[in-house]
Amino acid sequence: MIKLADNNNNNKSNNKSKSNDDNITQIYDKILKRILTLSNVAVINFINGIFGKDYPPDSKLTYNWTENIKNSLEKTIADTIITVNDADKVHVEAQINRDNTIALRVFDYGYQDAVKYKKTEDDRIILKFPQSKIIYLEHTKNTPDSVVLELDFGKQGKFEYKVPTMKFLSYSIADLNEKHLVILLPLYLLKLRKEIEKEQSKKNALELKQLINEGIIKTIEDNERAGNITHDDYIVLLGLLGKLYAHLYGNIQIFKEEEVNSMVTEKLILDTDKLILDIDIAMYERDKAIQQTRIAEGKAAKADKKAKKLEKKAKSDRIKTAKTLLKNKVDIAIIMETTGLSVDDIKKEAKKIKTPAEPKA
Repeated sequence: MIKLADNNNNNKSNNKSKSNDDNITQIYDKILKRILTLSNVAVINFINGIFGKDYPPDSKLTYNWTENIKNSLEKTIADTIITVNDADKVHVEAQINRDNTIALRVFDYGYQDAVKYKKTEDDRIILKFPQSKIIYLEHTKNTPDSVVLELDFGKQGKFEYKVPTMKFLSYSIADLNEKHLVILLPLYLLKLRKEIEKEQSKKNALELKQLINEGIIKTIEDNERAGNITHDDYIVLLGLLGKLYAHLYGNIQIFKEEEVNSMVTEKLILDTDKLILDIDIAMYERDKAIQQTRIAEGKAAKADKKAKKLEKKAKSDRIKTAKTLLKNKVDIAIIMETTGLSVDDIKKEAKKIKTPAEPKA
C-alpha cells in the first residue's frame, strides 16, 4: 500500500490533507495492483526484472490477496503477494514518500502470509516469508538502499529483517526497458512532477509531451511488438497512463493548449479504428460469399458465422474502448464518431463506470 507523509501543523489542515492523501494513495495503489494483474508474460517479465529471476514466460502465477482491518475498522487489501510455480513467493510494495513504518508493514504482510501457509515438521513450525521489494516512486538523496526491522529475541540474539528498495525515478526509460519493467511506465509521469509544480510553462509542457510520446508510449509499443506484453496489456497501460495524467496534470491550462495528452487518446482511437476495419472486411467477405451462395453455400455459411462472431466481438471491443475513453474524459461526440456506438449506448456505459474494484481472491 502506498503511504503518503502528512506534514501539516493544524488539525483542520491535517484532516483535509489526510483525506487528500488517502485519495492519492488509492490512485497509486489501484494502478500498482492493476499492472500486477496484467497478462502472465508481462508480470513474469516484471518479476524477473525487479527480483533478478529467470522464470520462463509460461510460469504459473498465484495471487495471494489478503485483507487487513485498520484501527478504524476500515477494510483494506494488502499489497500483492504472488506465488510463482507453486514454490517461490514475491511481494512488491510501492511508496511515495519515506515512511519509517514501511519495514514493519512489509514484515507484517509477509508474516501473515507465512502463518497462513505454514508448514510443520515434527515439533518445528516453518514460516516461509516472500522475497520483498519496496519501490520508492519518488525519493531523495536520503532514501535508503534497504529498510531494516530489527527483531530482538533477548538471549537468542538480534536479527535484522532487511528489505531492498528500488529508487524508481533514478532509472531512465531505457533502464526500465532493459530490466523488463515496462509495466511501471505509466507511473513514470512522476518524472517531471516537481519541475511542473514549480513552473507550469510551455517548456515543461513540451518536455512532458516528449516524455509521453517518444519515451513512455514508444517503449510500451516496442514491448508489445517484441511480445513482452500483450495487446490487451498495451491498451490497459495506455488507459492507466491517461488516468494518471488526468490526475497529475489534467487541469493545467497550458498543457491543454499544447494537447500534451492527445497521443494517448489518438492511440486508443486508432486501436478502435482497426477493430472497425476488421469488421468491415468481414462484412464484405460475407456479402460476397452470399452472392456466390449457389456455388459455395458452405463457404457463405462459414463466412457469415465468422462475420457475426467478429461483429459481436467488435461491439464488445467498441464498448470496452468507449469505457476507456470515458474514463479519460474524451468528449461523447468523439467517442460516437470513433466507436460507432449510439449516444444512448455510450451514456449507458457511462452510468456503469465506477471506481475500479479491488482484485478478488
